Amino acid sequence: MEANDFRAKREAVRILIETAREYVSIRQVYLDRGFYQVHVVAELERLEVDYLVRVRPSKGMKDRLSAGAETVVDEYLMQRKRKPTATVAVTVFAVPHRSSEDEYVWFVTNLAIEASSARAYATAFRRRWGIETSYRQIGDFLPRTSSPTFSVRLFYFLFAVTLYNLWILANILISDGPVPTKPPLSTKIFRTFVLSTDYG
Repeated sequence: MEANDFRAKREAVRILIETAREYVSIRQVYLDRGFYQVHVVAELERLEVDYLVRVRPSKGMKDRLSAGAETVVDEYLMQRKRKPTATVAVTVFAVPHRSSEDEYVWFVTNLAIEASSARAYATAFRRRWGIETSYRQIGDFLPRTSSPTFSVRLFYFLFAVTLYNLWILANILISDGPVPTKPPLSTKIFRTFVLSTDYG
């Protein structure tokens, strides 16, 4: 890892949050393990946002888990002793992994977490993957272009988002109930249907 890597991540987080605040109210920020650095967490504290950051647990963290524990919630001091030094007091918590036995998912946060609410916060964090999956699926509708013109590229992206939204709507209508976890209509079939329909 480059010595200035944390600076780039800290700056990216700062810019994203400050820009987002111009348009929306931020309730909580969820960051994956790539952002688990004391300088990034210190920046979140400075920006006064509530956050959950996924953690690569250290041995010291793992030692806090007693045998057979369902969850762990504890105070923790993140620190970097090498220059540039930094220290942040956080809450660390872990919940059992959903599918891997004897594995835990770890987080640091500035929220007031109790052992009874830890799973709910982990579940809320997991929901963010739906957003990332959505962006991948938008790519299924994105036409290829080599055009350097911003307006052309923006139009293609917005058109892809429109098709994606229509695909979601079609799946909701087909399922005739709550939003299905697995779409009954694949993006491939939907694209074929859209392209083969005579609109004239």
